[in-house]
Amino acid sequence: MRKSIYVVLIILTTAIFVGTIRYCTRSNPEKSSIVGTQPPAKLGIHPTTLKLLFPLDKPVAQAEVIQAVEAKLAKDGLPIKLEFTYIPFNQYWNKVWLIAASGEPYDIALSAFSNISDFVSKKVLAPLDDALHDYGQDIVKSTPDYAFQGVTINGHIYGVPRVMPISEFQSFVQIRGDLRKKYGLPEIKTVADMDLYLATIHMNEPAITPYFYDTGRFLLREYGDVAFFAGAYLNAPVYIDPADPQLKVRSTYESDFFENIMAKMHEWQGKGYIPYGPSDTSRYQDPELAFNSGKIAATWSVVLKQTERIDAFKAMNPDGELENVYLHPEKPKYLFTGADNILSVFSTSQHVNESVAFLNWLRSSQENYDLFTYGIKDVNYKLQDGAIDYDGIAPEHQYTPISWTWNDIRFVRFSKYISPAYSNQLRSWDKEAIASPTLGFMPDLAPIKSEIAQLNVIITEYLPLLYDAKVDWAATMESFRAKLKDAGMNHVITEIQKQYDAYRVTRKGGKL
Repeated sequence: MRKSIYVVLIILTTAIFVGTIRYCTRSNPEKSSIVGTQPPAKLGIHPTTLKLLFPLDKPVAQAEVIQAVEAKLAKDGLPIKLEFTYIPFNQYWNKVWLIAASGEPYDIALSAFSNISDFVSKKVLAPLDDALHDYGQDIVKSTPDYAFQGVTINGHIYGVPRVMPISEFQSFVQIRGDLRKKYGLPEIKTVADMDLYLATIHMNEPAITPYFYDTGRFLLREYGDVAFFAGAYLNAPVYIDPADPQLKVRSTYESDFFENIMAKMHEWQGKGYIPYGPSDTSRYQDPELAFNSGKIAATWSVVLKQTERIDAFKAMNPDGELENVYLHPEKPKYLFTGADNILSVFSTSQHVNESVAFLNWLRSSQENYDLFTYGIKDVNYKLQDGAIDYDGIAPEHQYTPISWTWNDIRFVRFSKYISPAYSNQLRSWDKEAIASPTLGFMPDLAPIKSEIAQLNVIITEYLPLLYDAKVDWAATMESFRAKLKDAGMNHVITEIQKQYDAYRVTRKGGKL
């Protein structure tokens, strides 16, 4: 999907869970070397300018906010200046590659679960173990073990993961709760409920597109909840089913769940619920604006997306309601991944220590987090009973950066439109999560990097075709699978299986 952010991370904990996980203090002996007991080391006295690379657009009011941030950094003994570059999302990952290859002087960038192994295998990112030991005490103390496992490859840490609700966090779709209630429809907990909602919108709201700009990943809760590797969700070539007694690595595109999701998407297209293939933005060049302005009744979401979308939505629909749909809440809620969005440091950076010191500052207090994330109180936002409120703040001062790259659930402030009950639900989302047997496993893609590159090219070519109900499914799938096999799919499966079996041995004390 173009512009849709699959920000997910496949990996995680060293702790052996007995069925549930809890946010915990650091106890992993493999990570104890980064926990320093001494105060953070001091930086030099000369100012350092950190260059940060982010996707999407520069937020309004950034200049006044960053000036205040730099003043606070200086007051706290960190002589650091910040310089930001923003890249359109559809160009962002290529820019990361180009910067690493050219040695351009950048420092901090967004990475993600879906590409961190690839970045590490190609030496794009710097290991942060030493810097975290010397300058990252607050990061280390506040980050759960399983989140660090999500950024650990070959024993080294390659980023600072955001700390947020993580179990099944991509298993959502967003709907208009006010429209559901208008027609007396039940809460959506099954695909049959979703069918009824889309059919009702299609029949009664001709000016509204029922469903748009989503690849149907939330349907995995109906058709097959699995852990994906070497990519994000249906873009990932292989998976392991946590309910499989053999825990075999298998091809995503040979699975029943893949065919079932495609069949459901084709059914919805045939009934007119989806006007085009879900990755086609030709109907709405800005699908997010289209949803917020009332032109779409269901769209993509993740666990925190409702909290990030609500203010823009309410500005256009004061009486509207948003609902995050999570299918089959009665089924196990797996913790597949320990992190999703990550702030990493380029291997070419000359300021690794300063980069970690800055991120540590961000994660060290509510005051610092609020300043960098929301701006200057009563200038860029207001607080209403601890919630974010933009009433009376001029649009040119409403600072809304891409905070989904650095969320810390301890400090996050939700919009005043988010109810306390929903806020509490999000803060305790992982409380009863079940650890997947794959939790903690991060494959090393270096031995199969050429095969992964070829598979990615083929997947990128074929997935949009397979989502299209007008294609000859059988012929297209036959061609797709043949090309994947020729590109080395079997080798990828064998290599990741070998690595996973070795990982299981280390977890089980020397035997499977």
